[in-house]
Amino acid sequence: MLTDKNLTKVVTKIFIIIVAVISFSTDCVHCEENFSTSIKNKFDTIYQKFSNSLIPLQEAVAVAIDKNYAILPATIVEKVKNPVVAVDSKLNIAVIKLDRDFNPVNFALPSTKDEIFFLVTVFEEPSLLIVKGIVKDNKIQIQGKQIPGSLVVSLDLVPLGVVTESGNVSEVLLIKPVYSEINKLIKRTPGWLGLQGQTVTAELGKILLTSQGVVITNIYEGGPSDRAGLKRGDVIVEADNFKIKELKDLQNIMSTKFAGDIINLKILRDGIQKFFSIILEEPPEALLQTKSSYTSRIKGVEITEIPEKIKANLKKSIKGVYVKKLSEDSPALGILKEEDIIMEINKKPVNNIEDFNEIISKLAGSDLLILVYRQDSFQYVIIPAQKSH
Repeated sequence: MLTDKNLTKVVTKIFIIIVAVISFSTDCVHCEENFSTSIKNKFDTIYQKFSNSLIPLQEAVAVAIDKNYAILPATIVEKVKNPVVAVDSKLNIAVIKLDRDFNPVNFALPSTKDEIFFLVTVFEEPSLLIVKGIVKDNKIQIQGKQIPGSLVVSLDLVPLGVVTESGNVSEVLLIKPVYSEINKLIKRTPGWLGLQGQTVTAELGKILLTSQGVVITNIYEGGPSDRAGLKRGDVIVEADNFKIKELKDLQNIMSTKFAGDIINLKILRDGIQKFFSIILEEPPEALLQTKSSYTSRIKGVEITEIPEKIKANLKKSIKGVYVKKLSEDSPALGILKEEDIIMEINKKPVNNIEDFNEIISKLAGSDLLILVYRQDSFQYVIIPAQKSH
């Protein structure tokens, strides 16, 4: 996000670019002065309006489209750590879920006469540029290679679109004409494959005749995988022509899929390759009701993502998973407490349930040193190895 300490640097940068981009004749010095004054007046408004709408990424920018969701070019989605909600290859747009609320940008249509625009971005340092562009159909073509995801705003301070392709001539997608399509991406039901699986370990690989992949541990009766003919013990090694080395690879692909989509799987069954095309479905209601909770590999410990009501009152630095319930026979009873937030396990950060699962799966037979956030304080607890399973 834009920060106050860079404000002076940004203002200086603006006026260098103004001189470079916009030419004025020598008999219009007064016009240039008026224009510069106008830009000065508009900068503070832009800064205040969009400072909490841009999310800096590793090589791009995401723009909040909803308080919990942001859009960015689909071409850089693999480098994003946030959960991917949807990808639209036609629009070249991806939607990601945000870990806190941002101010959504309300996009509008440009004037057909617009040829000069503000470009708001943040990469290493915040920048506000002035660029030339041509409005054509639902896009703006602007000069120069621009940072993907940057927000394009009219000189009247109306947000118009985001940079989806960067090159000698960068392409800006106007969001207003396609907003309904993006909104559908946010609201669509995730696709359900109807199976459970785990990463193939070295020990399993000797038996399954493969060194990597996801072995199917359960098939839901009557579900899409069941009807397609998949079986328990099959190993998924490719999905939509992408190699599947571990469970996370399959989960990443499934995060871009919706009910009604098709996923193409290559599996190994007794060392023989087989291919399946599966139409994904909506998860059964019973699964949707329990999806938010997970019985962990620590016996009797039920965890969830941090509830929104609790998250709203936390410090920004608090990330982890929430201990929802402890059974009476749990070895963690008296060590963990309900409403604890597990932040680290053996000094490894836990940002979500996926992190928790991955760390726990690699620590069989080890003591668990757990950092919890409890009643506004931090505390280490230990679950001995012989008790953790």
